[in-house]
Amino acid sequence: MPHVATLNLRPKGRSPKGRSPKGRNPKGRRRSLGILAALDAVVLSGGLFLAGGRFWVGDLDRREAVARFRAAGPAATAPETVPGLPTTGVYRYRTTGGEVVSLFDTERAYSSETMRIVTRRGCGVREEQFFVIQHIEYYDRCGDRLVTYGTDIAYWWTHGTQDFACEGGTFDMAGGRPGDRVEWSCADEDTRARQVTEYVGDEAVEVEGVSLPARHVRWITLFSGATLGGADVDDWFDPVTGLVLREKRHIGLQVGSQFVGRLTYTDVSEFTLLSTTPDR
Repeated sequence: MPHVATLNLRPKGRSPKGRSPKGRNPKGRRRSLGILAALDAVVLSGGLFLAGGRFWVGDLDRREAVARFRAAGPAATAPETVPGLPTTGVYRYRTTGGEVVSLFDTERAYSSETMRIVTRRGCGVREEQFFVIQHIEYYDRCGDRLVTYGTDIAYWWTHGTQDFACEGGTFDMAGGRPGDRVEWSCADEDTRARQVTEYVGDEAVEVEGVSLPARHVRWITLFSGATLGGADVDDWFDPVTGLVLREKRHIGLQVGSQFVGRLTYTDVSEFTLLSTTPDR
């Protein structure tokens, strides 16, 4: 904004006592100053929008997560368990890493402690993972199947959402054996996701200083359509409850934007469960 720094508050042609030279129109000068001020405001607000949007981030803490859980109502928060699925409540995860979007090379670290809210939904449960307030993912599970899943990722006060419906396949490879592999697909209105899940093996994950048995499952997702790219995600599930004990992810996408065209997006992160007892 170079003209902001060089703008003289006493415009040319006006004397120190405020008299206007003969033949000059003071109203015209005031109108010009008003236009300049308006332009300054537009440029300044644009800069604030970009700068503010770059650092727009918020954490969902434990108290707020429990309040969201309770607000879902008694039917959604009922403590009765569904076989093979996590008990309802709020689970906390130690989290590292974050995401990067190519617009202005904007990096955003995830909360060091992220929340996963589990509620009853349909024939199973909905799990919502809050990486930050501006990045939420949900998974609707019914038995070992993933029925629907989606994301809401916001930058510069603009939300990008995707909602996938899935056919066939298995979410956590329950009932499978090490080495098993299943292919299936999911899609939203303009993007298709080809899913491959592999049962890597039976391993252990340490939670609260205790080594817990875990089913290691690898997700490989290839996106086509409006979103291009892929995701490699490793999950370690509790073999009895289906609760995610640990997740490690590498995601690289090209996504469309109505404002600036195609953007690249990456997510390299990992989270591990802090307690098997949910907050309610």
